[in-house]
Amino acid sequence: MDDLRTSTGLLNQSDAARFLGIPQQTFHHWARGYQQGEPLLHVLPKQVERQASVPFAAMAEAHVLKALREAGVKPHKIRPALRKLQQEFGTEYVLLAPELATDGIDVLWDYSRTRAGAGLIEARTGQGVIREIVTDYLQYVIRDKDGFPAVLRLDRCLPSEVVVDPHKLFGQPYFAGTRTRVAEAAAMMKAEEKPEVIADELGITVADVRIAARVLLGHAA
Repeated sequence: MDDLRTSTGLLNQSDAARFLGIPQQTFHHWARGYQQGEPLLHVLPKQVERQASVPFAAMAEAHVLKALREAGVKPHKIRPALRKLQQEFGTEYVLLAPELATDGIDVLWDYSRTRAGAGLIEARTGQGVIREIVTDYLQYVIRDKDGFPAVLRLDRCLPSEVVVDPHKLFGQPYFAGTRTRVAEAAAMMKAEEKPEVIADELGITVADVRIAARVLLGHAA
């Protein structure tokens, strides 16, 4: 697949991690691979430090990988299992396959029971728990007619409705129903504007302004 969802960088890795609620070092590990292994995310090559190397597809992949991690799957052990999923689904973007929460969980679980897959899944984690958590996370992924993700709703920004649509606002996360990017509100907060003034000027709520400050600046407004 070669379209702007996979070939156009939207955010740098640090900002992508902030919007997704993933520790930055963890995101960097996923993007470059563990122990010089293949990356877990389809990021673009970086030429400079803060280059926008994270396309929409990688954002969605990281969102799903976060779900697997929270369900007890260990990302640094997952690469061989992803290869099995690639063979099963016939796509390179297995983390984004619609079948992941059903057949994919069965494949991961069965692989974790083999000698080669030992340590992939925490012993205390059940197959049903993994399926439930991944299914819950996938509700934030809105798919196109081709089955590939088209829009990502950011659970990190709840209760504000923030979405990433690669076809709108250059793929920058924005408040649904507006044309206001989250970064705009955060920049005004950083410039020490009052939340009420920012909300009025940008056509969002004060609660939205506080979300922008928490996500991108690391503090409440």
